[in-house]
Amino acid sequence: MSSATAQPTAPDPVQYASALRDVCVTEPQRQILQFHYNAPARTITATECANTLGFKRYSTANLLYGKLGRRVRDLLGLVGDSIDQRLGMLVTFEKRNDEWHWIMRPQVARALELLGWVKPSTRLLPEEIPEEESPRLIEGASSRVLVNAYERNPEARRRCLEIHGSACCICGFDFGEIYGEVAGGYIHVHHLRPLSEIGAQYVVNPIDDLRPVCPNCHAVVHLRVPAFTIEEIRTLLRRDRSVSTAAW
Repeated sequence: MSSATAQPTAPDPVQYASALRDVCVTEPQRQILQFHYNAPARTITATECANTLGFKRYSTANLLYGKLGRRVRDLLGLVGDSIDQRLGMLVTFEKRNDEWHWIMRPQVARALELLGWVKPSTRLLPEEIPEEESPRLIEGASSRVLVNAYERNPEARRRCLEIHGSACCICGFDFGEIYGEVAGGYIHVHHLRPLSEIGAQYVVNPIDDLRPVCPNCHAVVHLRVPAFTIEEIRTLLRRDRSVSTAAW
């Protein structure tokens, strides 16, 4: 695949929704769409997709997604026959660390919402699964109910806060100190290694893998793909405070 390969102009969401409704999407293809929609920044690789959905080879994910893109293209009467233009009907491509990443087209994401195949409220950033889940520190498992989503275990969160505290490790903000008992202990938990980069289940180490961060810092961490490191955000914060102080 060449980064210079021409990628087709995307139809609008209504056209995508109509095509997806009419092409007889298979269950594995629907799972790929749902997994992709819920991935951080809606960006995945064929390997991540295969690992999470239980395909034996990454080429299976590539083939299934490419066939779906070709059917959508043909139904909409668009031209082109390269593999890029088939899968490119649904995604754009970006090469990172010698591996191609698929970025879902916004029009496709909106089409999935129009069809009711995904729920916008189920997107992963940034919190945990319900308390009734298993206390084992297993994360990254795929839950196949309506959408595929990485499990984020509440016991891992509890032990992270027990070790690192409930103040933001970047800016030091503590909800309990500012808002009182009603917000005591509230904080987001950031995974230093994104679950989307792991795919299969793994055992979380609350000391090494997790850090407490406030919602503001957490949002800034994920403004970039790959995410900023905690130290990078600390540097940005120190620089901003230095500039603000100098201005006074």
